[in-house]
Amino acid sequence: MKIKNIIISNSGKFFFSASVLLFFLQSNVSAQKKDEKLDKDVELNKYDGKLEIKASRSITLLPGFEIPAPPLGQSVLIYTLADFKSYVDFAGVPSQGENFISTKIFKVKDVNPDNLDFTRLVGDVNQTVQYFDGLGRVKQTVNVQASSTFRDIVQPIEYDGLGREARKYLPYSSTLASGNGGCRLNGINDQMGFYLNPTVFNAPNVAAIPNAAFSETLFEVSPLSRVAEQGASGDAWQIRNGHTIKLSHGSNNDKDDLKTDGNYAVRIYLANAGSSGPECTLSGAGYYAVNQLYLSISKDENWVTGDGKAGTIEEYTDKEDRIVLRRFFNRRTDGAIEVLSTYYVYDYLGNLCYVIPPGANPDTGTINAAVLNSFCYQYRYDARKRMIEKWVPGNLAWSSTIYNKLDQVVLTQDANQKKGGKWTYTKYDALGRDIMTGIYSNAASRADLQTTVSADSVLWEKRNPNEDYSNLAFPRSGGELYTVKYYDDYSFPSGTSHIFSGSSAKTKGLLTGTRVKVLDGDKQPMLYAWSFYDEEGRVSKTFAEHYLSGERNAANYDEIENTYNFAGELTASTKVHHAGGGATTVANRYFYDHAGRKLAVLESINGSPEVVLSKLEYNEIGQLMNKSVHSTDNGSSYLQNSTYTYNERGWMKSNTSPQFSFELKYQDSASPQYNGNIGNQFWGKSGTNTNIFTYNYDKINRLINAVSTGVVMSETMSYDAMGNISDLTRDGKNGHYTYIGNQLNRVDGGLATGIYNYDDNGNAITDGRKGVTLTYNYLNLPQKAVAVDLNVNYVYDATGNKLRKTSGDTKTDYIGGIQYTNGVIDVIATEEGQARNNQGTYSYEYNLSDHLGNVRMTFNKHPVENILAIQQSDDYYAFGLRKNSKLGSNKYLYNGKELQEELGEYDYGARFYDPVIGRWNVVDPLAEKSRRFSPYVYGNNNPIRFIDPDGMEAMDPGDRFKTIKEAATDFAKLYNDNSIKEKQEYGTTIYKGVEGGETYYSYVEPSTGGNDGVRVSMSSPVYETVATAHTHGAEEKGYVNNDFSPADKTNAKSRDVPNFVATPEGTLKMYDPSNNKTSLIAKDIPSDVNSPTRVNNIDSGQLPKNEPTRNMSNRFRDFISLPVGQTASGVRNAAPNAVNNLRTGFNGFINSVRSGIAFYH
Repeated sequence: MKIKNIIISNSGKFFFSASVLLFFLQSNVSAQKKDEKLDKDVELNKYDGKLEIKASRSITLLPGFEIPAPPLGQSVLIYTLADFKSYVDFAGVPSQGENFISTKIFKVKDVNPDNLDFTRLVGDVNQTVQYFDGLGRVKQTVNVQASSTFRDIVQPIEYDGLGREARKYLPYSSTLASGNGGCRLNGINDQMGFYLNPTVFNAPNVAAIPNAAFSETLFEVSPLSRVAEQGASGDAWQIRNGHTIKLSHGSNNDKDDLKTDGNYAVRIYLANAGSSGPECTLSGAGYYAVNQLYLSISKDENWVTGDGKAGTIEEYTDKEDRIVLRRFFNRRTDGAIEVLSTYYVYDYLGNLCYVIPPGANPDTGTINAAVLNSFCYQYRYDARKRMIEKWVPGNLAWSSTIYNKLDQVVLTQDANQKKGGKWTYTKYDALGRDIMTGIYSNAASRADLQTTVSADSVLWEKRNPNEDYSNLAFPRSGGELYTVKYYDDYSFPSGTSHIFSGSSAKTKGLLTGTRVKVLDGDKQPMLYAWSFYDEEGRVSKTFAEHYLSGERNAANYDEIENTYNFAGELTASTKVHHAGGGATTVANRYFYDHAGRKLAVLESINGSPEVVLSKLEYNEIGQLMNKSVHSTDNGSSYLQNSTYTYNERGWMKSNTSPQFSFELKYQDSASPQYNGNIGNQFWGKSGTNTNIFTYNYDKINRLINAVSTGVVMSETMSYDAMGNISDLTRDGKNGHYTYIGNQLNRVDGGLATGIYNYDDNGNAITDGRKGVTLTYNYLNLPQKAVAVDLNVNYVYDATGNKLRKTSGDTKTDYIGGIQYTNGVIDVIATEEGQARNNQGTYSYEYNLSDHLGNVRMTFNKHPVENILAIQQSDDYYAFGLRKNSKLGSNKYLYNGKELQEELGEYDYGARFYDPVIGRWNVVDPLAEKSRRFSPYVYGNNNPIRFIDPDGMEAMDPGDRFKTIKEAATDFAKLYNDNSIKEKQEYGTTIYKGVEGGETYYSYVEPSTGGNDGVRVSMSSPVYETVATAHTHGAEEKGYVNNDFSPADKTNAKSRDVPNFVATPEGTLKMYDPSNNKTSLIAKDIPSDVNSPTRVNNIDSGQLPKNEPTRNMSNRFRDFISLPVGQTASGVRNAAPNAVNNLRTGFNGFINSVRSGIAFYH
């Protein structure tokens, strides 16, 4: 409830004759403009002239209170507004008798040297204290009052006699009485006591880990001090119990019985240069001589001595540190060892020319032409070492790339385009920013067009104020424009002008507008969008035209306004959806605790009373503990609550709620899994989990059977060398798969029957199992599906956003999270499900999801009885087929993706997935990142553990890399453009893990700071931190922009790990504190157009943004998230004003223990 106007008496006063206590439990005020701290209770006896009087609980207007007549046209608002923050006084006092570095990050403005030590609330400042021993090594890190109950988070560190961390202890929460930043002299004993029984320390929902709350490392006995075994926290993973990662090293030999221990022969393959042109040929040349290659062998936690080579991975590198061979060993059902080798072949200049995966059987030493084209990745280069042609398995022709004199990509052509003489073109401005893309028609050869482009002297387009771009650069004719980007200002012709008076004028280097073509047959209008920024370079307001009812109308657009607090956290986002002369308003507010963890999300539609969509509570080490949804009384009561627990490794253990509960078992399952695979899933409701799934895997972690009791479901799978399913038996019905290369040719048997055909890009154009014929657009997205009694048409824009679907008489429009059916709003996506429209009144529906983001239960509040009403329940087979369930209207189901009911497939954004056959029907756009798998394989054949957020790459769910440098490079490529545009630094920690026998590196969710510093994000609670990385924001005078600052180096030395920095000029550099040296890692990351030393012309448009969606899984161990304001490349239907993805399941495992925090610039 909100009082909109104070009634003014004739005398101009409003008197209260007695004390009036107003409890306004519902407020339709949708957003606080500033990050204000509300008093819970307010008492007033005198009007102070403010136009708003508000509190979080109650307002009491005492006798004598009066309001003079306000200025004409203004109102005085009196209302209550929910506030989920509650802070104590900050009390950080480092131990003065110790060596320490104290870092404070202030989250309020107007801090200066004169008031640094003023009394503040814990929400106003974050402090980290690092304590050092006499040798200058960090011995303890304290994050002051960082826990959810304002206790210190302490990270003890211990070294062995050689200065190595042989044991890495988990961080713990101190007692409340000692929460002041002091050094814990008995930190390790305190930590052991905390994990012995966390409940004694008032730490509910923290896993007890008696005498094993550390990961132990066993080093080889040599001066190299390499890791021989790596344990993990938890008794089962201690070195004494054998379930560890085991690593060994050696060299190749000439023994070619590869299935036997000690035999490490490696074939030689050569890329032979042709007599002219870029073509080369592949040939075998026997075996490498003994001891010519370095060998690393890894075995995961599941491996036992009796497995022999099964479950091991061998990696061979040459003397130039190039990988030559990666070999996996599996055990088939008949007991025989299966050898799966992937070879990498280079030319004499070091260019990678061939990748020969297991399907080609490369250990034979002979690859014929048919096998080469069916299974192998092939690359060709010009004299400047630029890749000009490539062949991806599944394609039927070479893809081509043409460059200009600046090495910018001007033309690309895939196999489908080659047939029609079509090319995709890109144009640039003088600063190297891509400004236009489109389709160019020319049947000339790649070589001829390269000659033409190389001779062109005009390399960019110009734009004068109030004019569009020139047409001076290649191609000047024969092109069809698809996308246009505008930078720096708003003086571009648009036909309609949207102005935001509150925006910053500092827009140089920022994307200010776009035009994108709608791919709708002969009707292909361009849709405009505008972006406005605040003084910090953050997106403050956007306007974007939409395509409602299949028409462009300048009056139909979405308007989104964002509000940030001083710390840069998004506190409010309001979307106004203009359509048909009317408007629908969706307003969200976001609350965070003192450590940046999200506390609550509130929403109001069309000015209705605010609903608390979710309230989040965390345990003492930062794991999500409780989640409550749907409150209409400012958080006093909720419709439903879920509780979460974790095991010793930090893996999701259980999710318990009255409507749907599940429990996951790993090492404690019927078939123990120590490497992260899930052995059992129990599910039911109210903690009574009467249904049981049992999973079994082969030695390379592919799911081979999944059988359930209770709700009966069963699947048994077998695979070929590329991971293609050979046979799938579901509930006793068998399907046998036949392939040509990696492409499914036919399915036979009781499960399904049919023949498949493909276009030149490897897209399935006939699905004989369903009798469907499909056509695709230039992005390989399905455009039309036709069968008997079936005609489905899809409309996309030129960037791949799905705008419309027509199926028979049903027309569905997708407009930034608002979904129409036959011209009427059907649902509005929310962070917890959807709001369903009923003649202008919206009813909130909530989704309960499992660890994969699969929606298992949908419910709402009964409109009459005001109790929870179940709308839909769903169970799934292992590969995603939906079991017959209680029917409902929610179509966002498996992995949270929209079910295309006409096809029985799920839209992941980049591809459609068929759960009946358990595979994609389109080649993976990022197939080259997982070359040992078929480009049609779903989830690495482990769909119980892996998900695919956007149809392009399976994830677990965090990206993993083979080296620290690769992880740092990915971070730089993914976030440096955001850092530059937002003029704020990003910081992260890089950590090491070993799983499935493979060592990998990844990084946690980056934190953000200002343009002059950032506190790196929290460390992973269970893995070893091996480096830190940060960006330097935009180019700024007076700062060390393109190198490490003295503070950067100091922090790297104090942490004793390398530090990476991504710079405005477009370089990635590494500082190694062990030798005090700086090295250049990469020069191809996004750069600032204003940098005088810019080394490239790369901006965000030139790099694939494979950013995972933030809420894709409940079992987060690796944390990566979307940059603020960005959406994952494949999430087509998410509302842009919701920072977190709205459709991919459970909200939130993005917070972990804040340990090892430092301040960088």
